[in-house]
Amino acid sequence: MRIYNFQTTDYFLQSMTIHDLFAKYFSKLDRLDLELISAHIIKKSREFVLAHPEYEIPKLKIVNCKLKIARRMNNEPLAYILGHKEFYRLDFKVNKHTLIPRPETELLVELAMQEVKSMKKVASVVDVGTGSGNIIISLAKNLQNKKIKYFGVDISKKALQVAKYNAKKNKVNKKINFLHGDLLNNKKLFNKKTKKQFNNLTIIANLPYLSKKNYGETLPNVKNYEPKSALYSSKNGLWHYEKLLQQIKNLHASYSPALPAGRLFHTSCFLEFSPEQKNNLKVLIKKILPSAQIEFKKDLAKKWRVCTIKLS
Repeated sequence: MRIYNFQTTDYFLQSMTIHDLFAKYFSKLDRLDLELISAHIIKKSREFVLAHPEYEIPKLKIVNCKLKIARRMNNEPLAYILGHKEFYRLDFKVNKHTLIPRPETELLVELAMQEVKSMKKVASVVDVGTGSGNIIISLAKNLQNKKIKYFGVDISKKALQVAKYNAKKNKVNKKINFLHGDLLNNKKLFNKKTKKQFNNLTIIANLPYLSKKNYGETLPNVKNYEPKSALYSSKNGLWHYEKLLQQIKNLHASYSPALPAGRLFHTSCFLEFSPEQKNNLKVLIKKILPSAQIEFKKDLAKKWRVCTIKLS
């Protein structure tokens, strides 16, 4: 991999306008990347950058701008360089400990939102593998219902720190409980007390699902920078989902008898997966949860992307 850097002489800089910067790097970097990096450095909007090519960039900021351009030329994701990423019309902090939110994941939010809106009784929503918190925060921000209990669970404590920051940034920190745990394995999430508190559970999971082959074929900007633990899963990319499905099975076996007579424990699950995994995922679900109702949904690119599971 070619590494771009700057010599110490770059620190003794001449003045530079936005036009000068673009002229120097236009052939080396995508124009949109240049626009966004420039706007980030001078703390102005992208529209300002486009409208004012004559704007003179402060010398100290030129250094920072060149360093960020070098990082981008080394294939580092722009979201990590800028430190944030937009998702579902909200802004989220991201760093090397969190997966960068993808547009296709917004389908998970849409489907889960439709499900929760249809519930008349108290509901609990659990985002498994919450990462930056983009999914659960988007739901909490858009569902103005005090009867909903929100949980975000992650095995990475550093990812949870980012999720908590994002919840506060988007003003939903008082609505979401972030918990450290391995998928659904957390005593604060499911215990004797919670068994009697609700009977409608929505589980959302965007777990690692890249197979060894798919992970090996990912682009450098993904493989060299985003956490492998948030991308790769063994057993053809389905190891994490197999573990989650088994936990859901055990949860149902534990919860259903604890409810008063006549009440059923309803669970809806929304899982994101890779299109080629559709058939194998269906077989796996039927093996672990034979009574489950299964449906598959396509994303905007017309690719199979989300599996919905319903249990009663």
